[in-house]
Amino acid sequence: MGFFKKTPEERALLEQKKREEEKARQERAFAASPAGRARAARIAGLRIFQIDIPLSTTKGEAVALVGAFAHTSQTLNVASVIQAIEEEGWRLEHAGYIYRITGSVSRDKLLSSGQQEAVNGEIVGIYIFRAQTS
Repeated sequence: MGFFKKTPEERALLEQKKREEEKARQERAFAASPAGRARAARIAGLRIFQIDIPLSTTKGEAVALVGAFAHTSQTLNVASVIQAIEEEGWRLEHAGYIYRITGSVSRDKLLSSGQQEAVNGEIVGIYIFRAQTS
């Protein structure tokens, strides 16, 4: 047997350690997720759970020479997130939406006075859940 070879017991222990680390990583990821936060609130005995989730992000750019704007947008689907929260024992009670500005870019207009501005932001859904009674 070579000097650096592991015994079957050592390999089994390493595999067990890897499985435990992966399980712990998955548990931490779930706890940080909206459904995990909902579960923690339910365990804590809360009757109301509120969460805000970005639904769409927009990035605007002011094009310097032509005086135009360029926008890029990304939309997220949160239906599965809401369903996962409801599976933790909550019922969606109310939903509201806001536009939150996250930044802006402005440039002087070319060959005229004034400025042009492009705004970056996101649409945020604010969801209020009520604990379901058994």
